[in-house]
Amino acid sequence: MGWSGAGWRFRPRDHAPHGWGRLGAFVDGVYAIAATLLVIELRPPEDAPPGELGSELLHLGPLYAAYAIGFLQMVAGWLQSRRLDAWMRGVDHYATLLVLLPVGIYALTPFSTAVLAHALDSPQDLGTAVRLQAGLLFVALLAFAALLVYARSAGLLRADVDPAALSLYLRTAVLVVPVVPVLAVAVSYASAWVGLALLVGLNLLGLLPLESHQPPAGVDRGPRPPSRWHRRPPR
Repeated sequence: MGWSGAGWRFRPRDHAPHGWGRLGAFVDGVYAIAATLLVIELRPPEDAPPGELGSELLHLGPLYAAYAIGFLQMVAGWLQSRRLDAWMRGVDHYATLLVLLPVGIYALTPFSTAVLAHALDSPQDLGTAVRLQAGLLFVALLAFAALLVYARSAGLLRADVDPAALSLYLRTAVLVVPVVPVLAVAVSYASAWVGLALLVGLNLLGLLPLESHQPPAGVDRGPRPPSRWHRRPPR
């Protein structure tokens, strides 16, 4: 008896798609927990002399900066998963695996952020921290790109997604975005700060809106209230 006869199905067309329900709940839970763990690294200074609390808090500047960078990365990653959720009809087995791979990478953000916080106070180690951030981000972005390409080829994308927006997102996700972490790694050997700036800029790019689909049934905007500057009609 072959694999197919034993119940195994490896061809995508043999997989029945299913909704994002449980998968989306798991993804949101992982992102929420990982984002919360970022705060654990922020602790008040211990044994601060009386009257020196302000200066001791200022000394924690690297921790604040690392937290901001880590949380920005978590938000950018979650926004990509939310966008794909809105664009896709559903997911099958392979799409589920491609969703979980970047989620597993982003779950490491608290660790890479703690490494970055240490390195921001130690210039000799900053390049290593940047390369760690870039490597993890590179793998996650490749998985996102593979998910988008697979969803398109497997017929999992919604029909009402704007083709121009989809084409732009595909080109950006496949040809542009993965290059930035590679460039950050190369640049970090000469200037770790420039490499870090490239990664921050990439995450900021992930915050840009790219919504080109019809809302689900029952989800719509209500009427807008009149502006305070709206002129009253003449009597």
